[in-house]
Amino acid sequence: MDKKTIQGLFKAVLIGGDAFFVLVSILLAYNIRFYWKVVPVLYDVPLLKYYLYAAPYVILVYLLAFNYAGLYRFARNISRIDEFYKVFLTTTAVIIILMSTTFLIRNFSYSRIVLITMWLVGIVLIGSWRFVYRNVFRYFKRKELIIQNIIIIGATEISKILISRIQREPNLGYSIIGIVDDKLTKGKKVMGVPVLGKIKSLSIIIKKMNVDEAFLGLSEYNRQNVAEIIMENDKVKFMIVSDVLNIITKNIEFDEFCGLPVFTVKELPLDKMLNRTIKRTFDIVASFFILLVLSPLLIVVAILVKTTSPGPVFYKQERISKNNKLFFMYKFRSMKSGAENKSGPVWARKDDPRRTAFGTFIRKTSIDELPQFLNVFFGNMSVVGPRPERPHFVKQFSKTIPRYMERHKVKAGISGWAAISGLRGNTSIEERVKYDLYYIENWSLWFDIKIIIRTMLELFHHTTAY
Repeated sequence: MDKKTIQGLFKAVLIGGDAFFVLVSILLAYNIRFYWKVVPVLYDVPLLKYYLYAAPYVILVYLLAFNYAGLYRFARNISRIDEFYKVFLTTTAVIIILMSTTFLIRNFSYSRIVLITMWLVGIVLIGSWRFVYRNVFRYFKRKELIIQNIIIIGATEISKILISRIQREPNLGYSIIGIVDDKLTKGKKVMGVPVLGKIKSLSIIIKKMNVDEAFLGLSEYNRQNVAEIIMENDKVKFMIVSDVLNIITKNIEFDEFCGLPVFTVKELPLDKMLNRTIKRTFDIVASFFILLVLSPLLIVVAILVKTTSPGPVFYKQERISKNNKLFFMYKFRSMKSGAENKSGPVWARKDDPRRTAFGTFIRKTSIDELPQFLNVFFGNMSVVGPRPERPHFVKQFSKTIPRYMERHKVKAGISGWAAISGLRGNTSIEERVKYDLYYIENWSLWFDIKIIIRTMLELFHHTTAY
């Protein structure tokens, strides 16, 4: 069975599963309302057949809404959290549509309680079904049964970033079969990926290598030539990254101006007073709640830090936050007292001899970071944001890394988009900056909540927490 057939079967199974669980949610909602009698039934129990008559219409509305929300895109590398959130929003929209429709039906009165129950049951059932489906789907990806063969056009810096990300996340289901580039000789390797030839031979290479997708990483290119390549290979999905236009991570919006299609750069979300108020309110409530609930753990950790090695319980260090403002960030001490007296400011490394035995554990589990919720409560930091850096390194990075100082347009955070994407500790600063800028330019309360959830899920899986 070829790959496209397998992909088609997976999509059919997904759609069929959604339809099945919508039907199950209708039946369960009917039984919960009229036979479990959570809410007293004041009139006669209506016949089930009336709800079954409506089932095809309800299922159709669900499937159309899910398709509109992009929940049936095969190659969509959406996280489980994002998918559940989309299912929640789409299901809510569907129920609103169905409730509105019932006002137009005169010959039978559908129970509003059934619809609300169907909404709750549907979210749980469809969300759970899709969780199982995604795990099976990713298993097939790991086994390379539905792997997407991708070719890179141009051995540029952005192409190298893509290669490193795909190599770091094999569950994405991509296999890089090679690079085509006019400046490199055939057979040479770039980050382990072979050069297959020149760009003029791309069409031949695509047919020969069974390519599914092509990534255009050229910084300079002839638009006519690119258009011809795309037209010649209409069965291949072409991706042109925004960094080719030097606008990577910019908050770009498609618009129209005097009848012409244009791209505009939108205002940063956290430049708006309302959004800043929402984020600060969330920070205060979240930090107070966490400090209150975890106070017994904080006391135990403080005692263990003090008794397992000489020195203070807390370690305070100058960091830089919003608008380049200096503040003292607090941590539980995880290293020997005076660890940097001789070396000066240096990054922690794997098997760092400066760590204490207990410090190794609290760094690995991020428990050493918990006192930073005091920084959040008092307004120096946020729960989510770019990780704060020391002045010594900020001065150094600002000279060598483009747009580095733009990280300081928002408050530093305990966790962030870069951190949960594997860019924590002694990892690429250039990569971290790109993730931080993406977060700043695409902030939303849901984005923060998603980062917090993923942070909690990945607490014990940090491979770069030294």
